[in-house]
Amino acid sequence: MHELYPVVLGWCLLVCLGAAGGWDLRTGRVPNWWLAFWYGVGLWGWACGGWVGAAGYIGRSLAVVGVFFPLFVCRMMGAGDIKCMALICGYLGFSVGLRAIGAGMALGVGWGLIRWAHRGGIRGRLQYLAAYLGRARREKRLYAYHIGKKGGETGTVPLVFFLFLGLAAVWPLGYGR
Repeated sequence: MHELYPVVLGWCLLVCLGAAGGWDLRTGRVPNWWLAFWYGVGLWGWACGGWVGAAGYIGRSLAVVGVFFPLFVCRMMGAGDIKCMALICGYLGFSVGLRAIGAGMALGVGWGLIRWAHRGGIRGRLQYLAAYLGRARREKRLYAYHIGKKGGETGTVPLVFFLFLGLAAVWPLGYGR
């Protein structure tokens, strides 16, 4: 792979997640066509380095989807969030990608806690979480964590936007590591 490919792919990923984060903030959704286009760009970029690079890109993406899919099943995370995390690790590899995801999740959790504290809902959220975990453990099965209006009074965290911020903070520091 040419030495500039990782830099070009990193900038492509920033553009992808920047726009996807904007959609997530505005509508609560990320268009599949947008993510599919950028997945194809990443695959092409890694394939330029040979089939091993392309296979690694696909493998990393599938591994991330496999790890986070149970959170989608439980409705704790949206499919767009998981697809964006798969793009991050596919483009950047696990080392930098997981740091970017962790930073984005930390920012999202901080924003959510501040928001819920401002609304006075942290105690209720923690009680609901404790009840959910207790029920899931007793019944030994997974079910939807929260059923409510998306973006309503209970609110959801626009995770893709925070993944973008985490990527913007971590990627320049982690390039070449």
